[in-house]
Amino acid sequence: LFTGDDRRTPVTEAPRRPPPAVVAPPPMPQAPPHGLPLTRVEHKMKSRSTAGTAFAVDNIGTWLTARHVVDGCDRVGIIYDHKTRRAQRAAVRAVHANADVAVLSGRVPGGARPVALAAVLDGETEAFHVGYPKGRRAVLHSSYLGRWRLTGFGRFRNDEEVAVWGVISRYPEDLPGFGGISGGPVFSADGRVIGISVAGSDRRGRVIAILPKSFWQVLDMAGQTPPQRAGDLRFTGADFRAVGERLLDDLRVARVYCRVKKPLGMGE
Repeated sequence: LFTGDDRRTPVTEAPRRPPPAVVAPPPMPQAPPHGLPLTRVEHKMKSRSTAGTAFAVDNIGTWLTARHVVDGCDRVGIIYDHKTRRAQRAAVRAVHANADVAVLSGRVPGGARPVALAAVLDGETEAFHVGYPKGRRAVLHSSYLGRWRLTGFGRFRNDEEVAVWGVISRYPEDLPGFGGISGGPVFSADGRVIGISVAGSDRRGRVIAILPKSFWQVLDMAGQTPPQRAGDLRFTGADFRAVGERLLDDLRVARVYCRVKKPLGMGE
């Protein structure tokens, strides 16, 4: 069961002032319905720098990612130039108390055009996942399998209702696994984000994603609630690769890195 951390990390950081303090929201009642299939994931202590995925939700430097991607980091950066390995330092603005999602703040050169966010997951039978699994640009096409209950333990705890997606096809075709796509957006066919990838199974070809209600809650706590709007993208099973690559080229979906200087518990 992967939790999305990719361990091959750059980078050279662009200078900026120190980030603001993390906003830690109070616990919220969000118990998933009883009777759902249950899966558990361990959020292990980070022993080295890792990487994942994030995506822009407004044009003033607000990003969403998975909490486990940025939790326990000494520094977080959004990579905006892969050729020169340049990244913009980002601040963790808010983390959800009971879901695997976090809000980042970091303006990249040239800005990043936001994606559209859905209010709910409402009857979608297929989805499209964009991000950097194994440090590679990738786009997945998946079908809806149902809702599960995801519980996490270790560095932090979460207990939430999630959507499970079965991967139908992928680009690149030789992609060996999905670790590193955590924090990446899950799109509906009409180009709205209906979830965020947080876990899954490489062997079974499954990706687990949080639901829209969780990312709306943490955005509200960060004081950054973008207006709801229609998607400006259209995905199909035939052209999902091209649409996903445009999102990566335009830096609407970016690779995010977590720098760990010294593991917790080792000399601290």
